[in-house]
Amino acid sequence: MADVLVWVMQRRVELADRAERLRKELAEIDAEVTRLEAAEVVIGQFIEAERSGQAGDLAVAEELERVTTTPGAGEMLLVPHREPGMDESALPDYRAITKIVVAASKPVPAKDVSVQLGRGTQRL
Repeated sequence: MADVLVWVMQRRVELADRAERLRKELAEIDAEVTRLEAAEVVIGQFIEAERSGQAGDLAVAEELERVTTTPGAGEMLLVPHREPGMDESALPDYRAITKIVVAASKPVPAKDVSVQLGRGTQRL
C-alpha cells in the first residue's frame, strides 16, 4: 500500500510540474497572438494610410514607430514571469518605480507612476 502512495505522490508532482510548464507555454503563445493581432492592426492602418496618400505623413510614421517599438506595444508582457533565482534586475524600471512610491506621502496610483516615468496614461 505504501508503494501506491509513493506512486500517487510522484505522479502528482510530475503532473504539477507539467501543468506549470504548459501554463508558461500558453502565456507565451497568448503574448505572441496578442503581438500578431497588434501587428495586423498597425499594418492595416499603414496600408490604409498608403492608399490615401498619407503614408509619408510624419504623424503616421511617428505612430507606426511608437506602436511597434514602445515597450508594451500590443500589450506585450512588460514584467517577466517570476522564476527561481530572479532578482530586481529582471524588472524594468524597478528602482525608478520604487523611488517614486517611497517618496510619496500617500498611496500612488499606477497612472501617476506611469506619468512620472514619462509614459503617460494611455494604454499602449
